[in-house]
Amino acid sequence: MKIIIFSNHLSSVPVIDHFFAQGLVKAVVSTDKLNAQHIGIELFCNKNNILFLKINRHNLLTNVSQLFAEIQPDLVLMFSFSYRIPAALYQFPRIGFFNVHFSMLPAYQGPDPLFWQMKNGETSGGVSIHKVDAGFDTGAVVMQEPLVFIPGETWGIADGRHGAVAVNMIVRLIEELKHKNEIAELSTPLIAPSYYPRATAADITIDWAVQTAGEVEALVNAANPGTGGAVTSFKQQLVRILEVSPVEAEGQAGFEAGAVVHADASGIYVQCADRKILRINIIKLSEGFITGAKLAALGVKQGEKFENGAFQFEEIYN
Repeated sequence: MKIIIFSNHLSSVPVIDHFFAQGLVKAVVSTDKLNAQHIGIELFCNKNNILFLKINRHNLLTNVSQLFAEIQPDLVLMFSFSYRIPAALYQFPRIGFFNVHFSMLPAYQGPDPLFWQMKNGETSGGVSIHKVDAGFDTGAVVMQEPLVFIPGETWGIADGRHGAVAVNMIVRLIEELKHKNEIAELSTPLIAPSYYPRATAADITIDWAVQTAGEVEALVNAANPGTGGAVTSFKQQLVRILEVSPVEAEGQAGFEAGAVVHADASGIYVQCADRKILRINIIKLSEGFITGAKLAALGVKQGEKFENGAFQFEEIYN
């Protein structure tokens, strides 16, 4: 069996390694959007002399068609890839063209399902493997594995745990396809379809006047590190919050949402829209990453306020 893997996601490296050791992986296709967080894919392929093709939206069909003609892959596996696959490509492999997606499809279709599941406060998600078709994450589901979110985990931790589950699923999928050359579609009638686009500046910005402490914490976790943290402003400076902790205390009358109600050596404490309190543990300023405790030591005082920074941030983000 000859396999080609499409990915710009670091979690695919264990999959590439596993099947390369068996002599099955013949090439890896990635994109011009490969960022520093996922550059390890290219480094791994170069170290192991695996053919690595980096493509952009405009040359995808031409370059990949040529690659397919040369290698004649039996199976193609996509593991977080930025571009839509043309029909001429996903219909080419003899056994099939499959995609790994971090949700229980058809729920949370779209480019960053973990972000939206975590922001929306879902308590569980999962990993799906489906056939690629003309839509985004709409093909027939052939494997699923549910996975519970750990309270307080960040996007990065959840991504790693989902990736580990995906590796085991892919191994099972390919072993089954080796023997049968086909796999049955799963029925998912109890899962409501939904689609979420890539997050905008407003989606990753804290709205202190509206969001509860639980919603702010969920957004902070969902935004770390994928979008670099949840955005707010403090003293006219755009900042990103990367870690908070809920506090068993009620807010104080007279303080607006976003206001610092207490600051000491243990950190700074901020009141939310539901009058519950969050401790700010880690924040990113233009000067660097700083703990809440250090902010307090630097003079942040009761009554100072975090503001909604979406308007200013949108110009930078877009």
